[in-house]
Amino acid sequence: MRGAAVVENVEHLKLEDALLFDRASRPEYGPIARRITGGERLDTELNTRKVHVRGLFRMGTSFAADGNVIMSDLNFLRFFPNRPAGMIELGLIRLQPGADPRVVRDQLQSALPEDVRILTRPEYLNIEHAYWGQRTPIGFVITAGLLIGFVVGSVIVYQILYTDVIDHLKEYATLKAIGYSDRFLFGVVLQQAVILSVLGFFPGCLAAGGIFFLTRRITLLPAYLTMDRATLVFLLTLLMCSIAGAFAIRKLRSADPADIF
Repeated sequence: MRGAAVVENVEHLKLEDALLFDRASRPEYGPIARRITGGERLDTELNTRKVHVRGLFRMGTSFAADGNVIMSDLNFLRFFPNRPAGMIELGLIRLQPGADPRVVRDQLQSALPEDVRILTRPEYLNIEHAYWGQRTPIGFVITAGLLIGFVVGSVIVYQILYTDVIDHLKEYATLKAIGYSDRFLFGVVLQQAVILSVLGFFPGCLAAGGIFFLTRRITLLPAYLTMDRATLVFLLTLLMCSIAGAFAIRKLRSADPADIF
């Protein structure tokens, strides 16, 4: 477990100017993890102050941090002497087994001042996701990329289906002449759209998994293709192809069998 390394080295954190280093930090910080793993005693500098690396833990990088360290509150104040000791930005509350987090949240919120917010873990994660997705350029770029991909994909599928409709216009006109409705023809085109979405999704999913893997290896960001994300992409792919099919069938609605033959 990730927290086990911290527990094992908790006594080291009580020493002056001692800290733990994140072994999943970016390599620009040097071979710190390899040297500590090899049993070497490592003294370095952080914020113009000499520090002693006493152990390792694993946390990983993010959009906000390329590396992480853990130190005691007293050591933290030594690095930032102008920071008030009572200024706390985030605290973790460990509950007893069986305790309801929402009940404890409400009880603490009613007892603490209004400038203190008590959040459950899901609520805190939702706030973080909303911040990075809505208030940062990163979220804008990802959202814009999603929209552009949706539009471009719709255009490509529309061109494929429209070309197929034109190539088989006589066959579709024959079906209309013998009594098949536009709804039936739309169902035929929609089936083609669904087939295209399924056939394109699985290779695209494999390619996306490879891109996520390369992203983790190169940037060390925790990028994973989860089942929820894959399901959302599949639903968007179905919607995209269905919209393209709806536009492609307009040629059939205006086609007159008498004119074609």
